[in-house]
Amino acid sequence: MKLPLPDFANADQALLHRFAADDAYPQPFDVNPMARTLGTVLHAVDRQAGRVELAFLPDPLFIQGNGVIQGGALTSMLDFAMAFATLAHMPRGDSCTTVNLSVAFLRPAAVGHYRAIGEVERCGRQLAFTRARLLRQEDGLAIATATSTLALMRAADRSY
Repeated sequence: MKLPLPDFANADQALLHRFAADDAYPQPFDVNPMARTLGTVLHAVDRQAGRVELAFLPDPLFIQGNGVIQGGALTSMLDFAMAFATLAHMPRGDSCTTVNLSVAFLRPAAVGHYRAIGEVERCGRQLAFTRARLLRQEDGLAIATATSTLALMRAADRSY
């Protein structure tokens, strides 16, 4: 038997919606511990298009012995971009969760600043299909790309 979950506010979504409404630039994404550890800064949100731009300066704990950023950290940056694009696009109170994620690593990511652009390609009733690019900030060189399917959790149906 599924029990209804209590009402909750998704702090990530609240920050995205507030940022989009205020046209603020840039803003640290400090409401999410993992995003904070990755040095995430929110640069742009287009709620209607389902698009976000995030900057990252990962904590040294993500640097491998060969001086490059660990692949899981890069994957997290891409996942944040796609999930945040979806959350921004959805009505307040709705949420999402990644159900499938595919990443292509194009080249090693040395220590430095990165930018991820996440976009919703299609948003249906139950699923959203997204894509993201991770770019080296200094020259725009593509480091990795990703696609993801996210399950949409509508506030009106909250009994998952």
